[in-house]
Amino acid sequence: MRFHSPLFASGLLFGTLISASAQDKDPLSKLPPPDSIKLSTVIEQVEGRPGFYAIESITFAEGEYRIVYFMGDGAEVRINYDAKTGASRPPRRGLFGN
Repeated sequence: MRFHSPLFASGLLFGTLISASAQDKDPLSKLPPPDSIKLSTVIEQVEGRPGFYAIESITFAEGEYRIVYFMGDGAEVRINYDAKTGASRPPRRGLFGN
């Protein structure tokens, strides 16, 4: 007696895909963890940097806040902050984070 049919196999595959896509849709999985530094604290650090003018963007990925801001002379600055410690560090890729 054989229970494995193409219909059964496709149903099993479809169920697996739905399960995997449900995990991808967890909105909290891409956010900073609850014990991380508050974003307002990081923004305060950026705004306190000498020559600061304005923040262009802030994103969160791979455990760090990635911030792009401008200096008063128009220079663009990219800097990352560790979400757990709040320590600043240059972007990981290339001189300018590209």
